[in-house]
Amino acid sequence: MALKIIDSCVNCWACEPLCPSKAIFEAKPHFLIDAKKCTECDGDYTDPQCASICPIEGAILTSAGVPCNPAGSLTGIPPEKMQAAMAELRAH
Repeated sequence: MALKIIDSCVNCWACEPLCPSKAIFEAKPHFLIDAKKCTECDGDYTDPQCASICPIEGAILTSAGVPCNPAGSLTGIPPEKMQAAMAELRAH
């Protein structure tokens, strides 16, 4: 059981200090998670702390490859509603 940071990570440093198991480390070209250390915050927090703070939606995946912070998770706006709102703004 381990989370994975993918290449959309922008190295913002938001996640690294929050990791209770110290599994996140700086690498090139983006941060990585040491699978041997990652507990997905089980036993420490209800939700993975890295995904709860990550500003890049979809940058952190579960062990099943599912984004922990999918599109819309940070804004609270479903992607299709956000697209419609942005299209309306551009039209004016």
